[in-house]
Amino acid sequence: MLGIIALSGLSMMTSCNHSSVSNDVLVIGMECNYQPFNWTTSKNTEDTLPIDKTNEFADGYDIAIAKYLSQDLKKEVVIKRLEWGSLIPSLNNDEINMILAGMTDTHERRESIDFTDPYLTSDLAFLIKTSDVDESLGTKEKPMSYDELLNLFDGKSLVCQSNVVGDDFIETYFVHNKQNKAIRHSPAQATYPLAANDVLGGISFAMPAELPVVEAMTNLNKNELRVLYCDYKGFLSSEDQNGLSVSIGVKKGNSELKEELNASLAKLSAEERSSMMAKAATRSSESAL
Repeated sequence: MLGIIALSGLSMMTSCNHSSVSNDVLVIGMECNYQPFNWTTSKNTEDTLPIDKTNEFADGYDIAIAKYLSQDLKKEVVIKRLEWGSLIPSLNNDEINMILAGMTDTHERRESIDFTDPYLTSDLAFLIKTSDVDESLGTKEKPMSYDELLNLFDGKSLVCQSNVVGDDFIETYFVHNKQNKAIRHSPAQATYPLAANDVLGGISFAMPAELPVVEAMTNLNKNELRVLYCDYKGFLSSEDQNGLSVSIGVKKGNSELKEELNASLAKLSAEERSSMMAKAATRSSESAL
């Protein structure tokens, strides 16, 4: 990872003043608030990259991928901090040329942007309070079935971050269930840490998310939060299972950058990706809920 060069202030100003972003530079949009994929820190370390036009830095799995792409493609990188809802508009307005933000390639999003091959594929899990569920239930060795989840969640509420697949799953598979279980959908929170706070405070019973996200939230409070594993392949549709993978978003028609990114990602093994995510999840535990 050594030798990755951050853009100079002049380069950044030049790229911002053009009507479109050159593929010679990786101008990446992300929230910098989506642990363990990306988050903001004041520390400048070998794991971080500076956030454009701030004195802060970004860390996380997405940053590890950005560093890898920068080194492999020999391109400079700029990290732009954007709200989740602004990522796709900013891509289409040429403010950035990549969305590297734990975003899932969905049919709806594909109507407005293109995606690379997945750069991480994960499992679905739930964040719960340790005291709310017997420790023998929902273990990695014996994950809960869909019927067991419905019985557990009956009369309770689920919460998630807004505009992510986990929030959609609450409606599709739990609120609108065929067994007529009374499961409620708490108002979505702006970030996963805020949703985790709802679970920790007893406002909501559980939070569905990709396993690395749930593991990162448990790392922030190991004594009171834990992972509830489930047999998600038994109830999620094939398309929704695909939603558990994340890809890089590029502007429609930018086939040059898409092909470059896919070729680079193909060199990165599943083991290397898992190791990068595990390290990012560990580092994210240093942040507070």
